Amino acid sequence: MKNLTFFSKHQMIDHGEGLFDHLPGFLYFVKDTELRFVSANSRLAKKLGVTHPHDLLGKTDRDFFPPGQANAYAKDDLLVIETGQPMFNKVELVPRGKGFVDWSTTTKIPLFNNEGKVVAIAGTTRPFSTGTSAIDIHSELGVPLQAMHELFAENIRVTELAKLANLSVSAFERKFKKQLHMTPRQYIRHLRVHDACYKLSHSDEPLAGISAACGYVDQSHFSREFSRITNETPLQYRKRHRAKSAL
Repeated sequence: MKNLTFFSKHQMIDHGEGLFDHLPGFLYFVKDTELRFVSANSRLAKKLGVTHPHDLLGKTDRDFFPPGQANAYAKDDLLVIETGQPMFNKVELVPRGKGFVDWSTTTKIPLFNNEGKVVAIAGTTRPFSTGTSAIDIHSELGVPLQAMHELFAENIRVTELAKLANLSVSAFERKFKKQLHMTPRQYIRHLRVHDACYKLSHSDEPLAGISAACGYVDQSHFSREFSRITNETPLQYRKRHRAKSAL
């Protein structure tokens, strides 16, 4: 990475550890244009199952994630590299082991050399809750958010949620997206998939039963939504996490 003007690889790792390992939950990384890790913090190394950030150097997401997830991360990385434009606060479901998933917010920015060419990308992933910690039951969005978490499997309408916030539909959707970086409907979809991930990995309930319990109109709709958000089918997700638990 000689084109990175200011830091060597080891300096970049040290700076990443020093800054981001002191911020609760933050994962930090830098990748070159071949999408290989050239820097990371200790928390990311631990999450990916290695003992030290240096163990990540030269490896890619494909060495640690199933193909669907790795391909999705690569697609975002390449978009930042090719356009030179940052990607801010993308909400994703990120696995944390044993079939559980966490909501995380990822930001990626391009790094340029002296000639203005993108030579790497830097990124952070943080727990989604840190982005919503200021939203409580007493705020405008507090009551509708509580309703969404309790009733996500039901056909709750945006008009009803807006009424709970004492806002017009347009004002509610605008404020919701500003604070949570997704629309109310997208938020409900993520809640459903989040619940489905747990059911798939911790129960023997058939897919049809899980799809109904999570609020989907039918199993095919469930499979499409689940695959779109997690980048693998419900059956692939169940098999992968069942295989891990058997080890």
